[in-house]
Amino acid sequence: MVGAARSRSRSRDQSQGERDLTLPESAPESAPEGASRNLFKTLVGVFFMYGSRGLGLLLTLAIIARLGIADYGLYALAFSFATIIGPPLDNPWAVRAIRESEDQFNRERSSRYLVGMALVVAGLAVLPFNYFLWFGLVMAGGEIAFNSLKGRAVRDGHPDLVWRYDAMRQTTSALLVCAYLFGVDQPSLRGASLLYCAPYVAILILAGLAVRGHRPGMPGSLRQMGYLTAEMGLGTAVYLQGDVLLLGFLTDSTVVGYYNITLMAATALAAIGQSFAMTYHEPLRKSGGTLESGPKIRTTLTISAVVGALVLITGVVMLFTTAPAPMAQAMIIMAGFCFLRTVICVFQVVLYAQRRDRLRLGASIALLPVKFALLTILVKLGLGAVAAAIATTASDALLLAIFAVALYGRRRR
Repeated sequence: MVGAARSRSRSRDQSQGERDLTLPESAPESAPEGASRNLFKTLVGVFFMYGSRGLGLLLTLAIIARLGIADYGLYALAFSFATIIGPPLDNPWAVRAIRESEDQFNRERSSRYLVGMALVVAGLAVLPFNYFLWFGLVMAGGEIAFNSLKGRAVRDGHPDLVWRYDAMRQTTSALLVCAYLFGVDQPSLRGASLLYCAPYVAILILAGLAVRGHRPGMPGSLRQMGYLTAEMGLGTAVYLQGDVLLLGFLTDSTVVGYYNITLMAATALAAIGQSFAMTYHEPLRKSGGTLESGPKIRTTLTISAVVGALVLITGVVMLFTTAPAPMAQAMIIMAGFCFLRTVICVFQVVLYAQRRDRLRLGASIALLPVKFALLTILVKLGLGAVAAAIATTASDALLLAIFAVALYGRRRR
C-alpha cells in the first residue's frame, strides 16, 4: 500500500512537472494579444537598454574629466579585452539556454556560473600586477556569472527583465564610481575600477544561490562549443568590427571616427530586433524553431523599417548641420544596414532554435573576404567612411539573403 501510494505521488509530481513546461491549454492566447504583449516587453526592454547605455556614456565623461584621457584609454583597452574574451567564451551557454531541455539548462547554467567565477578569481589574482589583465578578467567573468543569473529571464523570453537587471547593475556601478571620482581629492583608476566591479559581488552570491543543487554540465560537445565560440569570435566580432580596423589601416583615425559613430548608432538601434525575438524564445524552443511559432515576418519588417527610418532621418538632418559631410552621408547609407541587421537579429534567433549553428558560422566567415575586398576597392576610389558604410550594408544584404533562403526557401520546397 505504501509503495503504491509513493508510486502515485511520483506520477502526480511527474505530471505536474510536465504541465509546468507547457502552455496552459485552458486559456489559449490569441495571436494579436501575444504580438502586442511581445511588443510591449520589447519596448520596456529597449527603455532600460538605452537608459543603461546613456549612463555608460556619462560615466565615460566623468572618468575623462577626473582621471584624464590616458587613464580612460587604459580603462577602454581593458574593457575591450573583456569584450573579446567574454562573449565568445559565453556564447555556447547563451545559445543553448534558448533551446535545450529544462534539466540541461539548469546543469549548463551551473557550469556557466563556475566559468564566470573562475575568471573573476583569476583576475583578482593578478590585481596587484597588471591592470589590463585584472580588470578585463573580472569584467568578463562577472558578466558571464551575471548571464547565468539572467539566464532564466532570457530563456523564458523576458527582455524587459533582462535589460532591467542590466540597468540596475550599470546604475549601481556608475553611482559608486561617480561618488568616488567627485568625492575624493585624488581618485585613482584602480579605485574607480574596483568600485565599478563592486556590484558583481552581489551578483556572484545571487547567481550561486540560483544554481545551487544542480550538477554542472558542459554546453554541448567540444565540436559544438567550438562552432558557437567561433561564431561569436569570428562570425560576429570580426565580421562587425574587422572593417573598422581595416578602414583604419587604409585611411586614418578621422575617417574611422566618422564611420564608427554611424556604426554604433545603427547597431544600437538594430539590437531592438534581438530584444523582440527574445520574447519568442519559449514557443520557438517547444516547437523546435518552426516559423509559425516565431516572430511574424510582417511585424519584423515593420520594426526594422522604423529603426532604419530613424537612422535615415538622423543622416538627412546631419546634412543641414555642421556635422562633417562624409559622416552624414555614411549615416544615410547605414540606414539600410540598420534595417537589414534588425531582420538578421530576428532570423538568428530562429536559426538558434533550429540548431543550425554551422550555417550561421559559415555564412559570416564566407562573407568576410567579400566585405573586406569591397571595402578596400571603395576606399581606393576615395570614398572613405562612405566606403565602409556601403561595404557593410552590401555584406549584410547578402547575409540576410542567405538566412532568408535557409528559413523560407526550405519551407517553400
